[in-house]
Formats: sequence, structure tokens, C-alpha cells
Amino acid sequence: MRGKILLTELGPGTRGLVILVFLGFFLLLSSSSQGFTPLELATAPELVEAVEANRVLKFLSEEEAGERIKDFLYNYDEFKEVDPDQFQRPERRLPSQVGKEEALEDVDFLFQVLKYGYAGYELYGGDEVFEHSRKLIREEIGALKEMSHEQFSAIVFNNLSFINDGHFRFAGKNTFTSNRYNTNSDFDFFRDERGFFLVNGEETLYLDSINGKPPEDYLKLSLNEKGALVYRLGVLHPIEEMPYQVTLSFQAEDRDDKRVYLFPVESLPADGRVYEYYEKEGLPVIVNRIASARHEEKIRSFFAGAKDLQDTEIAILDIRGHTGGTGEIPREWVRRYTSSPGELQTPSLFVDLRTRTAQEIQVNWAKWNGRDGSFLQKRFSPIPGGWSEVQYSLPEFYKNDRYLIVLMDGNTVSAGEFFVKILKQVENVIMIGSNTRGAMAVGNLATFYLPHSSIPVQMGSSLFLEMDLSTREGIGYEPDIWVEPEEALELAIKFVDNYLR
Repeated sequence: MRGKILLTELGPGTRGLVILVFLGFFLLLSSSSQGFTPLELATAPELVEAVEANRVLKFLSEEEAGERIKDFLYNYDEFKEVDPDQFQRPERRLPSQVGKEEALEDVDFLFQVLKYGYAGYELYGGDEVFEHSRKLIREEIGALKEMSHEQFSAIVFNNLSFINDGHFRFAGKNTFTSNRYNTNSDFDFFRDERGFFLVNGEETLYLDSINGKPPEDYLKLSLNEKGALVYRLGVLHPIEEMPYQVTLSFQAEDRDDKRVYLFPVESLPADGRVYEYYEKEGLPVIVNRIASARHEEKIRSFFAGAKDLQDTEIAILDIRGHTGGTGEIPREWVRRYTSSPGELQTPSLFVDLRTRTAQEIQVNWAKWNGRDGSFLQKRFSPIPGGWSEVQYSLPEFYKNDRYLIVLMDGNTVSAGEFFVKILKQVENVIMIGSNTRGAMAVGNLATFYLPHSSIPVQMGSSLFLEMDLSTREGIGYEPDIWVEPEEALELAIKFVDNYLR
């Protein structure tokens, strides 16, 4: 029997409800939300604890969020925008050489477009940081007698490394630094009332600290090769820096410290699968790795497959290597899976950049790709101040009496991460794999080209933040159970056999 839920209304005008649930789990919800019943799994209390911790949402009130978000929005007290005629799609190949004067003009054009068309401009430093970067680029160009196209591109790219935006691209390259899950599968740790320990033959060794900190800072709930729950060493760390070293200190005074190296896991490559259904060892497996409306027939099948799972007690949704697309597809799939009436409400805090430059970039990019840009023309139409009203909405949580196992990894990105975000609002969902990419802060992407060098620049004109105004760029969303992504499906099936059926 599920734990009882007590709803207590706060004072007049307060949007939230405090939800007190069995096992001390609580969330703040909007007054229209359904109660969220935490996972009940008597055989795996450590998993129940991990899932509950991974569903807690932190957020500001609408009033406070609307005021504090101003720190991330550039103050457009005057407009010196780009001439719309300069936005041209190049019809020629990239030149082998770039003249210094043309290069300098391209640099000034780039930074003017960034200032008036990039929603992350203030988030990543504003005038002070961007102008310093522009100055460095101009100085490097000025010091050269002649310059190849590749040299020019490299100079600009290297001086844009401060833009830690998973969607921003210059010349097809990303300036983004992601944090990959680093782990070591040689040691299985367990936990009891005394603390974390490992078993060495007949000896039980309790941890005192790891790198001088509490052991829980470096231990993640995981699965061993038999699909049993254990704890393993794990940290999130930039890809460029490896391996990661930790030092284990034990409670027993006669035990020396042990040095252990952690290595980054590999995520699945994108394979472009829109929808695939198969069964493995009696479990339905649904694969979705892109949320693109261009594949209309397969998306319809994907939606239909969600309703077909209504009589299935346990299913696996594989979104490893999900390259993104439109968030409406994950939203609709979850709505059908949960049989929820109407549109699903997700936690939302975003604002659109509404300048002439942003509008021009968005509309041109749609036109160049054969799409109707009228909606974008309206959405990004210029207004005084340059920013739309802040869009703010609290989540609702959705009943689900079946188990859904979700596989995720470091190549789950953008709309794939939105998939994870909305699934965190559904009961009895268990997420297995590694953290997602963390490419969410700046969206509604479009590409423009520098007028002389024809270098493409991809950037977004909308700013998306977490409900507490934080960003998870480069970190992403975390699973409930951490395993190497390549092994996630096989381990998930063993986990199901051990705990769910």
C-alpha cells in the first residue's frame, strides 16, 4: 500500500502546496498539481532514497524569479543593431585566404550580432568579457602579415572558449566543456548504519573519507555485473582532464590509504533512430534518439507505441545518444504513456530575445531551410527593452502505476534532456546510465554567416534556466543508478529480474 499524502495549503496568494509524504519526501507544487507518490520498493531502500533525492525541485517564486533573472538579461538601453542586408547565406565555397581588413570587419560584425542576437550574451559575461575577447582577436589578426582562412577561424574560435554553451558553434565547432562521468568498476561498496564499506576477502573495510571528504561525495548508486545494487566510485569531470585520482582512507588505523584512478565512460553515438520497438528477455524496449517532426510517420508510430504500453507492467525507454529536436515530441509521448488529459505542464523559466537582429537570424535561417518563418517573425518581433516577458510555470506530477526504466547518457542532449526532465515528473520512473550532456541554457537555434569569410555561427535567441535560476550546462541531469552507458540495457534487464519481477 502506498504512503499517504497530506496536502497543506499555505497562506492567501501563495502558489505552492507543501506535499508531505511517507519517508519524508516533499516537493513544492502548483495548486493544480497532482500529488507525487514516491517509489515504493521494499527490496531496494537505497534506490528509493536515490530516486527521491533526484526528484526534488528547487525554485523561486514567480515574483522573485522575474526580478533576479534580470541579472542574466543584457540591458538594451540603446540599439545599434546589424544592418539586415548583411545577413546573407553564402553561395560560394569558403575562401582559402582572408584579407586582414575583411577579417577585422567580420570580427566586428560577429560581436555586434552576438550582442543583439545571442540570448546568452549577458549570461557569459556581457560587454566586459565579449569586448575583451574582440580586442584580443583584433590584436592577433593585426600581428599577422597574411592569414589563411583556417588561421582566422582558429583565432576567433580560441578566443570564444568562455562561451560554455552546448549549442553555440563557430565554424562547426563547439566551445563547450562537458563533464563526463568518471568511475572505476574494480570496487563494489555497500552501506549500513555504520557507513560505507567494501569487502576484501573475509575482511570488512569501512571508509573514513575519500580525498578528505565524506565518502558519499564520491560514491554513486550503481549495479554490479549481476544487476545487483552497489555503490561505486564516481565523479563528474571535464573530458580533457583524465584520469581522476581519489584516495580512500579507512576507519581502521592499521590500514594504509589506497589510491584509485577513475576513468571516463563512453556514451552511445547518435544513430538517428526515430522509433524502434523490440522485446528483449520478455521486456518491451522502445528506442528514440531524435525528436524530429520531419519523420512524421515514425513519430506517429512512436506515439502509438506509448499507448500500447498501458497494459505493460515494466518497459524500457532507451534515449541514449538522443540528439534532440523539438520538446513537444517527448511531451506528447509522456502524455500518452500516462494517459494524461490535456497538455503536460513542465517546470519552465525562459525568456526570448526580441530584437531586430534576433528576428532576422531566426527568420532567415527558417527561410534558408525551406520552412515558413512567419511564426518566428512574430515570436521574435522587436520590442522596447529587447526581451519578452519571463515565461514561468511550475510542474505537475503524473500518476503511473507501472515501471518505466529510462536509459540515458552523455550524448542525451537538448530535447533529449527535456525528455529526462519531464519523465522526472512521472511516478515509478527509474533512470539508469550516466548524466546527460547539459546543453539547455540557450535554445531556439539559428545559424548566420560572417559576410567575408562565410564562416557559419550557430547560436540561440532564447534563454532557458532552471527554476532556481541555475544552469546545468555541461553537467546535465543525473540518473538514479549510475552505470557505463554501453552496458545500461543489459544491466537494466538484470536489475529488473532482481528487483521488479
